[in-house]
Amino acid sequence: MSDFMTLRPAVMSDCADLAVFADMATRRLTSHLWGLGAGPGQSALARGRDIIRNDINHFSHYLNWRVARVGDALVGGYNACVLPPAGTDNTSPEVVRGLNALKSVAAGTWYLTALAVYPEHQGQGFGRAILAAAEGAARQSGAKAMTLMVGSFNTAAHALYLRVGFREWDRRPFTPFPGSDPQGDWILMVKDLA
Repeated sequence: MSDFMTLRPAVMSDCADLAVFADMATRRLTSHLWGLGAGPGQSALARGRDIIRNDINHFSHYLNWRVARVGDALVGGYNACVLPPAGTDNTSPEVVRGLNALKSVAAGTWYLTALAVYPEHQGQGFGRAILAAAEGAARQSGAKAMTLMVGSFNTAAHALYLRVGFREWDRRPFTPFPGSDPQGDWILMVKDLA
């Protein structure tokens, strides 16, 4: 990493970037879901920005994000939470049922819901540095394990997670949606912190 990166809590003015990061991290799944709930004439990203900005009870609220900066440039960020016990999943769209099943396996872990770096800053070590900071926050929380999801088709991210000590815990089939990656699996990865 050639430039000095700082990490800080997100603020309300970061919400448009956070919507982009959330969508990048989920490889368009988040914007697909936001689009399903968008009002007439409202874009999916505008809907996501509204949730991130205003829904304090939603895991993606900006207060649950940390953003990475180099100088004045926002380069990436992450969102995390402790996964609550899962309930019955009969009402979620089909496209997220596999993910939700994996989340129920990981209940009680410190879950990295999103990590993204803008394309112009990728390949410079920022993703690895953000991941290390997220792990530090997970350890400070007292969690015994840190988890995350990755698509089997996202080979670069999968390889990074393996290199930094995550292992595969479980898998579920990926359900394609308009504009998505091809078929594959969602992979639940875990890193023991105790």
